[in-house]
Amino acid sequence: MQHQNAVSALRVDDQDFLVRSTIDRCPKVMMIRELFKNALEAAQQDAEGKVIFSVAQEGAPKLSIWNSGPGMNDEELSRMTNLAASIGKVKGLDKNFGMGAKVASLPSNRRGIRYRSCKEGRVHETILCERDGVYGRLLRFDTNGNSLGDVVDVTDILKAEGGHRLDRDWTEVVLLGNRAEQNTVLDPYDGDPTQKAFWLATYLYHRFYRLPDNVEVRLLEGTHARKDGSRRFETISSRREKGVFAQDETIELTNGMKLHYIYDEPMGDTSHNRSVSGSIASNLSTCAVVFKGEMYAVLTGRSWTIEAPSFGIPFGARHISVHIELPDDYPVLPEGYRQFLRYAEGEQDQVEAKDFALQVLENRPDWLVDLIHSMAPNSGDSSDEIRNRLQELLNKLRIRSYSPRIDRKRAFPCTFSR
Repeated sequence: MQHQNAVSALRVDDQDFLVRSTIDRCPKVMMIRELFKNALEAAQQDAEGKVIFSVAQEGAPKLSIWNSGPGMNDEELSRMTNLAASIGKVKGLDKNFGMGAKVASLPSNRRGIRYRSCKEGRVHETILCERDGVYGRLLRFDTNGNSLGDVVDVTDILKAEGGHRLDRDWTEVVLLGNRAEQNTVLDPYDGDPTQKAFWLATYLYHRFYRLPDNVEVRLLEGTHARKDGSRRFETISSRREKGVFAQDETIELTNGMKLHYIYDEPMGDTSHNRSVSGSIASNLSTCAVVFKGEMYAVLTGRSWTIEAPSFGIPFGARHISVHIELPDDYPVLPEGYRQFLRYAEGEQDQVEAKDFALQVLENRPDWLVDLIHSMAPNSGDSSDEIRNRLQELLNKLRIRSYSPRIDRKRAFPCTFSR
């Protein structure tokens, strides 16, 4: 005998509000993570997968993300651009299931996100955008005002333009921004937040620890800081394999956790790390938690220098990186918008790198301990070193320092002045 459902399923009473709130609450800075992750997963289905970042000239320069994965026809493209919809993915809160790219991209691209996909020689296009407070696909019309719908065939237009491959499948996403004049290559968030020039490679470098073996990622001229055209993007782990860093070692613990220690020696007499040579990404040393190939809770620069002593690295942190890689079954979950990790149990606190500082300290390789000792200042400089680090901490916490004002008549501090 078949049992009836014991629950009357909840329905959405105000769909427009739910869509707006889901999109408007998403952290803008997750946009590139989501778009790149989608492109990687699509390209991975191609034996020789490619993801290419380039500059599309649509009046102002616009950022383009192209992948060699399976294309989509008009019906598939329409379905894929709905929220919580995807093609060929398993839905789950801990998976990349078809919500993030659209949700994270729209707040910074209200004018539009243009999707083009080529399948079996035909190219279809749709534009996700916001108009009058409503998010959706842009309705298109011909020169006579007749509706063409929200997904259109642009094959003949691309043939006339030239330069577009129609002999293989592909998908391209172009960020049109919030304004026609916005340069989404250099200013992807329309000034809020602002980004350093050629931020893209550094962002990818500090987020993606590993890439699929069969996918090549390239940044074309205008999307990276070098001036020699196309450059291949490489992760920290792939650069380790190439021997870019002076020394590195991985310690695997009994619980499956891996601790990666990396020493990036100085370049000559400068404070820069040697790995900057030939790189399109940041040369800053990092501390991060790695989970399923992505980096979370990343510390760089002064933030890492201040925290490093608790990891057993009191000196030399600007040249030393530590990456705590968790096994896939570790009890953590990505936060809903994948900005950070949460513990899956208890109060589900946010995962921080400092949570693993003791393991990092206790498992430091001997060569690293010797290196740290060699970087310690001599006795004459130690007080200055301590004073400088204390001042950095005070600056970080925005604590004003005070100095005593001496009452010469009483010979001891009586009041304090700023």
